[in-house]
Amino acid sequence: MNDSTQEHLTSPERIAAERVVLARRVQRMTGELTTSATQKMEETLPWYIALPANERASVGTVAQAGVATFVEWFSDEQTDSQHISEIFTSAPRELARALTLQQTVELVRTTMDVVEGSIAKVAGDNRLRQALLRESLLRFSSEMAFAAAEVFARAAEARGAWDARLQDLVLDAVLSNDDSSTLLSRASAAGWDTSKNVFVLVGPIPSRRTSIDVHMEQIRRSAKSNELDVIVGMHDDRMVVLISGNEFTTSPTLLAKPLLPHFGKGTVVCGPVVSSLVEANTSAVSATSGYESLGLVSAQDRIISSNQLIASRVLSGDTSAIADLVAVLRTQLRDDVKTTLATYLEKSPTIEGCAKTLFVHVNTVRYRLRKVSEVTHLDPMDPADSFTLRLALMFERNTSFL
Repeated sequence: MNDSTQEHLTSPERIAAERVVLARRVQRMTGELTTSATQKMEETLPWYIALPANERASVGTVAQAGVATFVEWFSDEQTDSQHISEIFTSAPRELARALTLQQTVELVRTTMDVVEGSIAKVAGDNRLRQALLRESLLRFSSEMAFAAAEVFARAAEARGAWDARLQDLVLDAVLSNDDSSTLLSRASAAGWDTSKNVFVLVGPIPSRRTSIDVHMEQIRRSAKSNELDVIVGMHDDRMVVLISGNEFTTSPTLLAKPLLPHFGKGTVVCGPVVSSLVEANTSAVSATSGYESLGLVSAQDRIISSNQLIASRVLSGDTSAIADLVAVLRTQLRDDVKTTLATYLEKSPTIEGCAKTLFVHVNTVRYRLRKVSEVTHLDPMDPADSFTLRLALMFERNTSFL
């Protein structure tokens, strides 16, 4: 085709013809461009060098697919981002998990930079061809970046749904007291560190049900900012939070304080700290039992330890709540101390009256009651603690209990 013939072609016709020529030239250079892109990544992208050999090979596959797709897109003037996103399906799933969105965009940019750097070689001295190729590369790079973002967004959404499902399974296993092998396998799949200390919160759900997911996400964020791991779930009419961390130096009620605004109105019950996930059911049962017994307690704080609700838990039917305290009375208190405690609580609720009943000095009564406090961490002179201790004495007398 001579120059006079080209001048009589309409501009769109000439542009279409030039695009076909350019597309063929880029296609012939695909291998060369891919090799150059790989070399440039080695020189400019530290994360690429750090990848294992198989993942570097997969990156090369993506780069080659990018060049090939550009050829097809350029020759057909294709602008379908769905078609472009298929570039990323050429890589194995392991690579998608290994690379971040930023690294993927850097991969695309590097590959397109190499193609742009070869414009003169592909297009020659023809300015129209150079302009067409440069403009198309700019548009294609933009489409590629958007396609990568969309692919990663879909993957993140799917991964988030899967992670949430795994976490629900872990929480269900804890609450159901599944065998340890089932619990540990589920926790491992969810990426949970099973060796850390654990405790459980049980509390009311937010009053506006449409905002529950938002509150649950806020709990996760608050926990992360306080270097805690959490699993949050809804069970019946309550919210359950499994909290894990390294050895706790602060009481669990204080550790849980940043999470409280995202529960509903009312009291949140905190179970005891246990040493690992395998024992988490103990904390969950204690917290659940305490939450169910709150109706028997008049003064309710925003958060309360389940150990402070032993009496109400027993009255609600959870006699196991008092088992540890009964064991302490049986094994760690001398008979004379137990007798003094029983006399003070059941017959003579004053130091002087108890001393007269037992024919001992008042200082002896004080000493023995102080010993009770040291061993049980309950104060016989505190109304709530004294009631719990009195119930424990009753169960302790029942030789069939425990």
